[in-house]
Amino acid sequence: MAGGLERVYGTEEDKVNCSFYIKIGACRYENKCQRIHSIPPISQTILFKHMYQNSPMEVAIASGNAVSQAGIEEALEKFENFYEDVFLKLAEFGEIEDLIVCENIGDHLVGNVYVKYTSELFAESCFNALQNLSYENRPLQMEYSPVLDFSSAKCKQYIDGTCQRGGACNYLHLKKISTKFKKSLFNQMYEEHPEYREKKEKEVNTEQDIVMMFRKSPKKNKKKEKKSKKKKSSSSRESSRRNSIERQKMINDWNETGIQNVSQAQKNDVWKQYACSSLYSQSIDENKS
Repeated sequence: MAGGLERVYGTEEDKVNCSFYIKIGACRYENKCQRIHSIPPISQTILFKHMYQNSPMEVAIASGNAVSQAGIEEALEKFENFYEDVFLKLAEFGEIEDLIVCENIGDHLVGNVYVKYTSELFAESCFNALQNLSYENRPLQMEYSPVLDFSSAKCKQYIDGTCQRGGACNYLHLKKISTKFKKSLFNQMYEEHPEYREKKEKEVNTEQDIVMMFRKSPKKNKKKEKKSKKKKSSSSRESSRRNSIERQKMINDWNETGIQNVSQAQKNDVWKQYACSSLYSQSIDENKS
């Protein structure tokens, strides 16, 4: 039963929870929706409702109407000023992972701003600090958002340039901003708050250490041990053969020179060692054949 609930949670099959709210953090039916909008008690993502005020030129762009190049540049400059101002302010409370602004003109999405921090602690710090404050003489409407993956909230057709609903689409149409400009803001954040970069470097080093630990496979070590044992056994067999040859040479020398100062007991002992080693070598040769 529990597995079935997990499977349908947040999908269109879920008859209890609003799938649009879970994916996008907003629903066109808002409070009139027949399904539950569960606002999380805490999240990495904060939604600022209707924070950005679109100019008539921006509404025309979002609606797909023809706009002059000068009008586009004017709208872009206005938006970049807003984006920079908000980004650097929100970066004071913690490391930002992403900041997006909706281009949609539907009542539930128009002007919505989402900021995702790298941790819930940063988001909580921001949420607490900005309570009951205003932006451009308008009170901030804040809430924690269930959206942690913006890729599932974005309109795929809009990205491809094929969305037919325009600004009325219920999936996120993000206001475009240059990669170079956005990267410069992230660099400025790390310059003004070097502790964010240091924290990230520590996390990266820790992850690399963990990866290196798991790369040391015990199976490989066992293979190496087996190889070393084989080498040792083969070397011991070779040394035993060399010893038997040396013993034979010693006996031949004794017989030829007729050494008198070697006792009979010492000779018998050498003969016994030779006989044993010869039998051992013979058995090995038979096994090989």
